[in-house]
Amino acid sequence: MAKKTNTRKKATKAPLEFSDGDDHLKEESKEARDLEQLMGFKEKNPFGYDTSEAFDSAIQNMPTTGLQELAVKSGVFPSGTRAMLKAKLKKAYSQYTTGGANKVVQVTKPIVDPESEQGKKLLKILGEQF
Repeated sequence: MAKKTNTRKKATKAPLEFSDGDDHLKEESKEARDLEQLMGFKEKNPFGYDTSEAFDSAIQNMPTTGLQELAVKSGVFPSGTRAMLKAKLKKAYSQYTTGGANKVVQVTKPIVDPESEQGKKLLKILGEQF
């Protein structure tokens, strides 16, 4: 019987190139921080929800311990029954979103003057985002 010879060629390993997106994420994060600083945002929403509908639906399905954790995180004393705690959280969320009072705020001038240095930086960042 004839002996078989190995006819396979060895593959050469090319250097692998990969990107984890780290540089891109750092740049976007820096731009977001710059935008928040220019707009004057100092704090984040302690409740973690942007709309009252999302907040209401979240606390309806949340267990009592979850309600208590949310209350502590948002600065509400976590006491009382489940219904009382929900009412406290809803009231605190309402006060947080309306600024503590039921007032109508009318802005007659822009928040940032577009001709100022801050305004130019803000317009540049917003132009790059869209």
